Amino acid sequence: MKLEHNVVQDLYPLYLEDDLSPSVKTAVDEHLKECSECKKFYETGEKTFQLNELEEPNVSKSLDEKILLNMKLNRLRLISVVLATIIFSMILTDYINEREKLFMAIDEYYASIDHFTGAFEMVKNKEQLTLDPFQQLSHDFFEANAELEKHMNFIEKKSKNSAEFSLILDTQRLNSMVEVMKIRFNQGRWSETDEKAYETIKDYFKEHHEIVSEQYNKTHHGYSSYLHILDIKKMDKFYENVNSLTYSYTRFHKMPDQVKAMKESELKSRIANVLDLEQEDIKLEKESQVNDMYVYRFEIGNGYGGDIDAISGQITQYFGNTGPLSDGPLMDQKEAEKKARSYLEKIYGKDINLELVSLGFNFNSSANDSRYKVYSFKAVPKIAGYTLYTPLETETILNLNARNGELESFDHNRHVPSFDELNQVDLTTLPGNIDDQKKVVIYSALTGNFELVYMKPDLEYFQEEKFISAKTGLEEKIYVDVF
Repeated sequence: MKLEHNVVQDLYPLYLEDDLSPSVKTAVDEHLKECSECKKFYETGEKTFQLNELEEPNVSKSLDEKILLNMKLNRLRLISVVLATIIFSMILTDYINEREKLFMAIDEYYASIDHFTGAFEMVKNKEQLTLDPFQQLSHDFFEANAELEKHMNFIEKKSKNSAEFSLILDTQRLNSMVEVMKIRFNQGRWSETDEKAYETIKDYFKEHHEIVSEQYNKTHHGYSSYLHILDIKKMDKFYENVNSLTYSYTRFHKMPDQVKAMKESELKSRIANVLDLEQEDIKLEKESQVNDMYVYRFEIGNGYGGDIDAISGQITQYFGNTGPLSDGPLMDQKEAEKKARSYLEKIYGKDINLELVSLGFNFNSSANDSRYKVYSFKAVPKIAGYTLYTPLETETILNLNARNGELESFDHNRHVPSFDELNQVDLTTLPGNIDDQKKVVIYSALTGNFELVYMKPDLEYFQEEKFISAKTGLEEKIYVDVF
């Protein structure tokens, strides 16, 4: 009887107990003589295995893929955390750097405001012959303001953009105001309006200095400074006050509370009367508070419209649709002049004496279509034979469609608020001879009124004129709109 390894090894317990039949026991003994492996097992009771006899565990492929995927996910999570930490660190570092730059900008801004504290004393200091130092302060303030805005965070910038004056100061008007004050004080023409404006402007800068001082302290207060947000709304009040004062003083020689804007319904009524429109067809929108204070943009459809000043009620600009281009016959020149005068009467009223000067066809036009034809006219205001003089060769121009006579465009001289009070100019003159006998009327920056002056071109100053009041003999200053 020949037995297999497995059988022999399974019989091991029975062999020890001598429970095998003689024939089976003899077969086991025979096998043990020939098989050293089984013999060793019977002698020691320890079973040995060949490596090739071991079976590999049956692990599913899907389980293996899950383990690998989980390992990858863990690795990605770790990478994400590391990247997030790096990005956050970069953002935090950038924020801290920008805050520190803002703190430096606040320092410059604070110092700039501080320098204005005594600067206004130049106005009443007759030994101060030039206002160059004041104008330099205005320039420094402009630069400090720009640097401050540059380093604001997004919350502050959003607040700034939504503020009424957006922290923008019209430094040109501020300089003009101080210059007018200086001239009036030196000429002995100082008035209650001058004194009130003088004290008010100083108070505005003093109040703003206190506000900026508060912001300065909060941005120099340790770690909490990095979390401080500038109070833009509180700061913007200064810009509103100063811009309103410099505008009313330089343009009308009045305080802001003496300058009243017309209601929108009144403005629409004026526009409708001039252009023969219904008020409901007119849309009004306020322009920039800083650059075009009290100016409204009006639209009459299809992008056509213009600007109207809410203080004077003066339409200052208009561009309209007079129909498609055609090759139709041109209207007579005299008929065109008649139409032009009718528009001027609607715009300015019948009491204003305006000399109408023909400029021919297409004045200052760049149209290259031969069908485009407009009669161009210049309106020159006159009073008692004197011409209204304006700087920089600015004029009042209107263009009429040469075929149907409709008003295509109109531009009121921007250096004169309106012509309404032109007929009220005082024509009194000093006795005696004046070297230059040319007399003109100007809109005075010193009085906010029309004044009769002797115009004396000063060759020392290129393209500048000097004006001497015909009534007082004092030097006059013509108003120039800074925009």
